[in-house]
Amino acid sequence: MKLRQRWVVGVLLVISVAWFTVALLSGQVPAGLMILSAGVADEPRLSISNRKIAADYTSGEEDNKDDEKTSDEIRAEMRKKGLPYDSTLYFAANSRRHLVPFEKVENRNKFEALFRDFPSGNRVPKLDRKDYLVRYREPQKHKKIWEIFHSNINRYEMYSFNNTALFTEYLDYLGTVPILKARGKSGGTQVKLFLVFADGGEALVKPWRVPREYETLPDHYYFADIERHTAEIAAFHLDRILDFRRVPPNAGRIFNLSTDILEHADSELAKLFYRSPAKNLCFMTECEQHCDLSENPVCGNPDTVEGSVAAFLPAEKEAKRASWTHPFKRSYSREKKAVWETDPNYCKRVVMLQHPYNSGRRLLDIVDLAIADFFAGNLDRHSYNTYKIFGNFSTVIHLDHGRGFGKYKTDDLSCIVPLTQCCIIRKSTYERLLILQQNEYKLGDVMRQSMSTDRIFPVLYEPHYDALNRRLDIVIEAVRKCISNADSEEDVLKLEPRIEDYVETQPPDDET
Repeated sequence: MKLRQRWVVGVLLVISVAWFTVALLSGQVPAGLMILSAGVADEPRLSISNRKIAADYTSGEEDNKDDEKTSDEIRAEMRKKGLPYDSTLYFAANSRRHLVPFEKVENRNKFEALFRDFPSGNRVPKLDRKDYLVRYREPQKHKKIWEIFHSNINRYEMYSFNNTALFTEYLDYLGTVPILKARGKSGGTQVKLFLVFADGGEALVKPWRVPREYETLPDHYYFADIERHTAEIAAFHLDRILDFRRVPPNAGRIFNLSTDILEHADSELAKLFYRSPAKNLCFMTECEQHCDLSENPVCGNPDTVEGSVAAFLPAEKEAKRASWTHPFKRSYSREKKAVWETDPNYCKRVVMLQHPYNSGRRLLDIVDLAIADFFAGNLDRHSYNTYKIFGNFSTVIHLDHGRGFGKYKTDDLSCIVPLTQCCIIRKSTYERLLILQQNEYKLGDVMRQSMSTDRIFPVLYEPHYDALNRRLDIVIEAVRKCISNADSEEDVLKLEPRIEDYVETQPPDDET
């Protein structure tokens, strides 16, 4: 009897081992069991979790079709679609069947209709030479696309309304132009690269860190959140759609870390590259947070990684900037709150009486910035910049959006405190928001269509578009509440301030 029992157990054991071996070879590993396949030199392999990602991001394709493909074929499809890879920082769930599928963009009809049917409400007055940031003595000699971009920056805008020709060429340029030099960008809280292109143009790169659907953890403070390259790209498109025109162009690009970066890296950056145990090419740059070499490097798959490429503004020596502390800066402390978070009258009691918010356009610019940050869910707004050459009557430059688009299930109303406390907004901004609330020009749809031509589309996880529409309704309702509580609509909806009416009360560089 004991012999028979041993024989049965032995047969069951052999069957179990055989089944598991077959399942492993075919990629059909039970849910919850992650096995990483270490790559070999001649054919780096995707992890099984990555193979599942590739399958789950397709629209209704059967799993067995994906299982028949080689790892190189799967990787090629992921690169072609701009799909994310597993991160060395945060590991995504093994099964992604619960994810919302990406919506296919058949056309850009809503995006095109928005710019076709409505002129800019943020109109620029007639410009003099002194209103331009860069003043080439011989403009005909400066025809590179980045030089054209620089020459268009003026007191009121980063680029002109619906400048399709410039965007088409410049965004393509950022995504394809050959790289001449690469070095690490030190400082800050995230990994960044500084690139010099073959034609002398420059750009700032933020590499891929987390999957599209990764949502900021509830226990994470805003100042400890990871930055997303997709947020930088989305912020540019959002800025254009809102008709603010204050964010530098930003495009997605797929890099080969070996041929695009390492071959052109300076000595300091080059020594930070290494091959991981999984045979992936990795690197790390100097920064203050999320930068532990052993835990959080940037890794290719095996050499390929996505990144956002932001157009560089004119050099500081040619166009000096003033840096200002945001009047609604957060405490950046786990224990303390900022004054405005506990005092509902802070704006009218303090901010509206201070220079430069007591006259001109600055406070209206801060409200615009708050609305953009609320749409993106960006709580990390501690400072902002202006150009010194224009004095204090100058548009605010919108930079650093990497901590945006981290949450899509919840909305942080503290982002729009500048609006709800000050209760003023540009009339042109409010009218634009009302347009984007209409179904024909729905903000979420226009955003999706606007980014559909980017090389790493889909740029955002699908629920972010619903969040944009939801937050738009919240902002409009907040404005209506301000109007209902005001003596007149004109007290809330402000016409564009004129430079002729502005009197400078303090030097433009009172903050550095």
